[in-house]
Amino acid sequence: MSNKDILTCDLYDLTFDMEIPKSTLGHFYCDKYAALPVRREGGRLWVATSDPQNGRALNSLADLTGMFIEPMFAREEDIRFHINRIFGSERIGTIASQFAAEELKRAAVPGIEAENGEDLRNAPAVRLIESLIESAVLYRASDIHLEPGERHMRARFRVDGRLTDFQRVDISMQPHIISRLKILGGMDIAEKRLPQDGHFKARVREEDIDFRLSTLPTLHGEKAAVRLLYGKESRLGKDELGFFPEDLTKLNDLFNRPFGAVFITGPTGSGKSTTLSCFMEGLNTGDINIVTVEDPVENPLPGVNHMRIEPAAGLTFQNALRSILRQDPDVIMIGEIRDPETARIAIQAAVTGHLVLATLHTNDAAGVLERLLDMGVEPYLVAAALSGVISQRLVRRICPDCKAPKPLSAGEALTLGVPPGSPSFAGAGCSRCGGTGYRGRLAVYEYIITDDALKRRMIQDPERFAVKLRKKRAETGLKANCLRNIAEGNTTAGEIIRALNYG
Repeated sequence: MSNKDILTCDLYDLTFDMEIPKSTLGHFYCDKYAALPVRREGGRLWVATSDPQNGRALNSLADLTGMFIEPMFAREEDIRFHINRIFGSERIGTIASQFAAEELKRAAVPGIEAENGEDLRNAPAVRLIESLIESAVLYRASDIHLEPGERHMRARFRVDGRLTDFQRVDISMQPHIISRLKILGGMDIAEKRLPQDGHFKARVREEDIDFRLSTLPTLHGEKAAVRLLYGKESRLGKDELGFFPEDLTKLNDLFNRPFGAVFITGPTGSGKSTTLSCFMEGLNTGDINIVTVEDPVENPLPGVNHMRIEPAAGLTFQNALRSILRQDPDVIMIGEIRDPETARIAIQAAVTGHLVLATLHTNDAAGVLERLLDMGVEPYLVAAALSGVISQRLVRRICPDCKAPKPLSAGEALTLGVPPGSPSFAGAGCSRCGGTGYRGRLAVYEYIITDDALKRRMIQDPERFAVKLRKKRAETGLKANCLRNIAEGNTTAGEIIRALNYG
């Protein structure tokens, strides 16, 4: 068959029966040959493969199925993704069933346990963890949650900020799975009564990934949460965060100031560290000294000096900052300001010629001033140091492949305070987004860049100033940004209503 006779298919656009791969090749051979049957008609089987010229593989597929193989070219990563989507939970279910059968056999026949019996018991847990991690990476999950119940342990993935069920396994596997994770994370497998933290690295699908592991004792056993930190190939650029071009220009200027303090605020999981890392990467030109103090280090950048605090060893944010100031830094990044002493050191560094970048937990941009004052920082120091504040939330992006106009409902319009029928969009759901209508996330935000006039008002009456600023931002800040993202089709009204905590 010549190249021109081979069809090319996009598996995300192709609608096919998920039972065909199961009934013709099964998981083992689909995975072995990176081949996915997509259509069956009479004695012919159309198979998506990344190497349609591989005659030996095609002959093997023909022998296995007893059918004539019609090869179709598709990208291998797309084939692997669909194989995992079709067979992933089934594979984990098979591993769990095998484990349960072995447990029954061991219980029924005393003395069957060999010298290496514990290794045999843990082998299914090893395979299950590997399968879970591989599935999570293919789904681009940010977290894996393993939650024990009375009879089952539930595995869930967090994808685009939302937790979704992936698989349930018998509770008898739970201690072996947790033990395997603890071994990977360098944790104490004998300690089951106290929370523990660990980390490990692995190469999955040709990608280097850091895993942060946390265990927690619960009523039915230990729960585990695994954070996946993808490599630099997956790191977002500033233009991918969701900032509108005219705002991005102003923020670039803000981060390029030689000194002062820039704060990023928002609730946990709002992408503060990601935004800071993106702008810090732009500062990392090789001719300045950038030092960070974090807990933990989430986005390591080549050429940046990252320091992780170790409270058990006496290395706190305060101690780390004092040491950093003796290291001739140009830029200091503080993972989070949590206490008055850290706040004072950071502000003093900002007024003595350093650019200080930090995250802070407040509800809005104006809340930074109130929080710093509550921590005991003098108003004149805050005014002198503060260069700008960004407050953000994360919302899901509408999938661009199934996006379609969908005017706001009367209820949505009333909640958002806009006319009914205002333009908006939604995703219908397709194979690229897993039927959710969303793919990826973006930041909705407001920001304040200080000038001399603003600083004078800040010093004169800081408490009233924060109240006035909050009222002004309510009209022109986060909500206005959210409504623009709805109108331009970047996200849905439902996501914005959730982000703004309406209703």
